Amino acid sequence: MLSPGTLIGDYKLIRHVATGAMSEVYAGRHVANGPLVAVKLLSPELCVDAELVARFRNEAHMLERLRHARIITVFASGVLTEGPPYMVLEWLPMDLHQALSRAAAALPPQRALTVARQLAEALGELHRHGIVHRDLKPSNVLLAEDGSSLWNVKLADLGLAKELADGPQAVTALASSAQHVSTGRGALLGTWDYMAPEQWIQTKGVDSKVDVYALGVLLFQMLTGQLPFIAEQQKDLMYFHLFEDPPLDQLKGLVPADTRALVARMLDKKPSQRPSMREFLDCSTPAQ
Repeated sequence: MLSPGTLIGDYKLIRHVATGAMSEVYAGRHVANGPLVAVKLLSPELCVDAELVARFRNEAHMLERLRHARIITVFASGVLTEGPPYMVLEWLPMDLHQALSRAAAALPPQRALTVARQLAEALGELHRHGIVHRDLKPSNVLLAEDGSSLWNVKLADLGLAKELADGPQAVTALASSAQHVSTGRGALLGTWDYMAPEQWIQTKGVDSKVDVYALGVLLFQMLTGQLPFIAEQQKDLMYFHLFEDPPLDQLKGLVPADTRALVARMLDKKPSQRPSMREFLDCSTPAQ
């Protein structure tokens, strides 16, 4: 643990706030006494793994170039002398997982759809730049305080993001500064509950439609208060995502038929049958 008062670039640490699977997070402030920031450092014991270091630094490079209202803002990044890489992010201490746990029930349909639309805007921006998130889940969605009763969310954690080889020219600047990361043939990248069928069997070949599927799972969860597929064993959950139909009947009485049909398309086993983020936004626009 780093001590309060430690300088990370132009930022002074105030306190340690969280330990993640791969990183330590501190609350900090600019030396000129600006607003609170989150200082995220790769866990020291992981710094011996060149691939994990590359993923962390690539995430920082992506965020520095993907400036969007629905994507978390990075203010600075770098590598400590003889230490881990770091990034300084806007201060958003609440995530969607915590918010859903506090709600302890399904969200009001309009709020669930509003959150899903905000995330579709963020994911659509990634896709426009030829980037697939690959790990959409509640803990990677942060809530910004805006003084209203509505939830204003931002997408975070691009640690597993993948740049598509056939992405648009806009991604060239990203690729020029990115470090190569190898994806092992047998490695599962993602979070089981939200992984699309193809993500279970072909991690390297996935495209933007895995994010559409994950958003469909999350929307179902927000609308019903539970995941579409639940299992303790990895093999059972894999089977459900690959072969079982989602329990869409649970949506009856909660949302109109056209919204149920849209969720069904998002959770289709075939990537080609799922809508794009643009289509989702067009189809989920509230009637005037």
